[in-house]
Amino acid sequence: MIKPSIHLALAALLAMSLLAGCATTPATSYYSLYAPAPPPAQPTAPAPATLVLSVGPVVIPDILKQAQIATGGADGRYRLAEYHRWSGDLDRDFARAVAEQLAGRLGTEQVAIFPWDQNLTPTCRVTIDVLSMGGEPGKEATLAARWSLVDPQGKIPVLVRRSDLREVPAEAGYAAWVAAQQRNVAKLGQEIAGGVTQFVKP
Repeated sequence: MIKPSIHLALAALLAMSLLAGCATTPATSYYSLYAPAPPPAQPTAPAPATLVLSVGPVVIPDILKQAQIATGGADGRYRLAEYHRWSGDLDRDFARAVAEQLAGRLGTEQVAIFPWDQNLTPTCRVTIDVLSMGGEPGKEATLAARWSLVDPQGKIPVLVRRSDLREVPAEAGYAAWVAAQQRNVAKLGQEIAGGVTQFVKP
C-alpha cells in the first residue's frame, strides 16, 4: 500500500513538471533601424557630382546604448524590453540608416559613415545628436535630433537644425514600433538632404 505522503510527493513533482513546461523563456527578437528599400526612380534632391558626404559621429543618450530596446521617455523614465533588442550598436545603426536615406535622396553613392576610410575626403560632414527616441508601442514613436552640416575644411557648422518627429505605429508590439521609428529616420534623412542641397555649392 502506497502511503499518502508518497502520493503527495508524486503530485507535487507532477505539478512542478507541468509548471516548468509552461514557463518557457520567450524567444528574443532583434531589430534594426536600417530598413533596405528600393531607391527612388529620381532623387528627390540631386546632389552636385563633387559631393562626398560623411555621416557621424551620431551621439545618443546612454539609456539608448543598451542592447534592450528602451521605450517611454516622456517623463524622463524609460522601460527596457528584455526580449526585444537592437541587432547591433544603435549609434552606428542609426548612422547607417541615415546614410542610406541620403544616398537615395541625393542620388549618390559617395556616402560613408564615421569613422571613414583614410582615403576618403568628405566635402560635407553630417553630425547628429539624438536628443531622445522613445514613445509607446501601439501608441507612438518619437524622435528628436539636432543635426549639423560641417565644412571639413573650416570644421565649423554651416547649418544647425533640430528635427522633432512622430509616427503612429500601425499596430501594437515592438515590430510595429521599430517600423514607425524607421519612418522617423526616413523623414530625418529627407530634412537633412534638403539642407545639403541648400548649403553645399556645386
